Amino acid sequence: MGEWFQGGSSPPRPLTNLNQIKMEILEKQFKKTSYVGWESSMTPHIEREERVMVYNVGWDKERERGWFEMYDEESSGEDYYAEGGLCFDGNTLVDYDGVFSLSDDVVKCIKSMGGKIDI
Repeated sequence: MGEWFQGGSSPPRPLTNLNQIKMEILEKQFKKTSYVGWESSMTPHIEREERVMVYNVGWDKERERGWFEMYDEESSGEDYYAEGGLCFDGNTLVDYDGVFSLSDDVVKCIKSMGGKIDI
């Protein structure tokens, strides 16, 4: 176990020892109390309420992809929930999807992981 083998008529030989593959996947989970509310481009005033928000942020450095999820702890995301993808060029965040504006808390988390922001 711990090795991949190439098939064929000759005896199998190791291609790569899985213990030597460096997959760098960074993940952080944190909570922050915030004032949240539903808003759209047509909402002139938003009623906000205080909620503890749970954040999950991940970054697969090898694939230059990442993800984020945030939801309110009280309702486990039934009231407030967002998720999306992150696209990197090396260590620089160059694009995201899933939300109109990326949360400052997600941006700070990416920076704490060593990322740079170029969006």
